[in-house]
Amino acid sequence: MGVESLIQYVRTSSVRTDIIGALCPGAKATNELLSAVTASESAIYDALSNLEGRGLVTSMDDRWRLTGTGRLVADTIHRQQRLEELFAVDSQYWESHDTSVLPQPFRCRLPEVDDYTVIRGTQTDINRPVREVVSRVESVPHCDVVSPVYHPEYESAMPDNDESRLVVSCAVIDEMLETESVSLDINRFEETTVRVTPVPYALAVADNWMIITLPELDGAWPSAKIISETDGAISWARDLFTHLWEDATPVEMYLDGH
Repeated sequence: MGVESLIQYVRTSSVRTDIIGALCPGAKATNELLSAVTASESAIYDALSNLEGRGLVTSMDDRWRLTGTGRLVADTIHRQQRLEELFAVDSQYWESHDTSVLPQPFRCRLPEVDDYTVIRGTQTDINRPVREVVSRVESVPHCDVVSPVYHPEYESAMPDNDESRLVVSCAVIDEMLETESVSLDINRFEETTVRVTPVPYALAVADNWMIITLPELDGAWPSAKIISETDGAISWARDLFTHLWEDATPVEMYLDGH
């Protein structure tokens, strides 16, 4: 039975799923499992026998533990459950926005963005998301920002110091060089380090919050933004920024090439 089939086998039974989950912290005696899993004794014994038969759990000295295969299956199920929890907060958002713009390793880590809020513009308050970003950026001494489009309010709010970093999309710089419709003032940032790279999403991360903006599936640039203040979300955002930052070109080098 393949790994996917094993995962499906476990998840099609709440008893099997609960047993696998109960054994994640470590081995348990049979009586401990009977207390930890909400099911009849016969159902638990039957599930244990079947899980053992498929190489997911093993019994030693009347203590049940996960096998190596069982541990990998348990980890996968845990990630699936966290992803389901992510969707449950605001399923409409995930259905209408393009997550493919994120690097694959960071899509896999999206469940780390837990306990988040989606800030949307409304007919009566279309600028609410912009105000939320500006308010948060202005309130912190430093932050890291990824800007795929030019927005004068964001530029004005961005702190200028040696602890802040800014990644600007190539498209913004190119338009600035080709036309007068964009007036991004790179010289405004005397201390903030600025780099340039192609980027299809917006990101801002500070010590106590993160904000990400993904494009809509129809290609439109959205106003809806995900905001989270959890440690997991902030760590995810910092790693994503670092991933982008390391491959970006210093703005001075980019301008020299043009």
